[in-house]
Amino acid sequence: MTHSPLFLIGTQRSGTTLLCRMLTAHRDIFIKNELPVRSVFKPGFTKDDIRENISKHIRKRYGKDLDELMRDEGKSVWGLKDPELTYYLPELKAFLPEARFIVITRDPRAVVNSYMENKWGLGTNAYTGALRWRDEVLAQLAFERELPDKVLRIRYEDLVIDQQATLEAVCQFIDAPFDDTMLSFDQQKSFIREGRENANTSRALDESLTRKWKDKLSAHEIAVVDSLCRDVMAMTGYEPEAAPYQVPGWLAAFYRVHQAVLGELQIQYRWRVSNWKRRVHGLRAEKSS
Repeated sequence: MTHSPLFLIGTQRSGTTLLCRMLTAHRDIFIKNELPVRSVFKPGFTKDDIRENISKHIRKRYGKDLDELMRDEGKSVWGLKDPELTYYLPELKAFLPEARFIVITRDPRAVVNSYMENKWGLGTNAYTGALRWRDEVLAQLAFERELPDKVLRIRYEDLVIDQQATLEAVCQFIDAPFDDTMLSFDQQKSFIREGRENANTSRALDESLTRKWKDKLSAHEIAVVDSLCRDVMAMTGYEPEAAPYQVPGWLAAFYRVHQAVLGELQIQYRWRVSNWKRRVHGLRAEKSS
């Protein structure tokens, strides 16, 4: 029997949205792409509580609850993708033994570059971005060691460069038949709102995205990421480019202040823009009704 639910786990900018889009192109699978995770996982919530909260958010987005959407779309497997799931791994174990977890890892230099480019407040510089990647991936690896038969770890680079083999491995892991519509995911129905940050998930795969960081990061930024992530990179199949380097204490302190100040400004800006868009959408809805 195909396993359900599926939880897609990874750091921000690691390819979780791409994987979500691919799997939802499968005739049997629906993966919800992000929701307000903190409102779903509350202390003391049971598996049924969590599922019901996910269903409520699905109804708010699509006008149907989870069961209705699955029925109308002819799906039999549901799941959730959200980078914040890394912080709720103990709560996700409530869905065992049926659940399966797919962890996607991406080169930390690519992730850090994307943090800085997108200006989300996640990692405003190479130092704090690398720390975020390292700590989250360490938590994911510990979860994988705890539940080796329930967790499959894949790499973003493998998904992009060898799409079919990687998706075949995913389908085998969840006991689902391989569906080649996943290979043309960009031509299938999407349940994801497209924006600047996830535009690549609506296009055919571009292998250059796996190397973009080489042209974007400076030699010093690469050295910083390599120095902080070297051990975890070895665990996840990535090779450092820079020689071992110790970030000076004064520079580390500067990076932390930079993150605290600029990160908060970026978060506030993003919140204000999002709030403005909601208001505009609401006014348009009122005018059209």
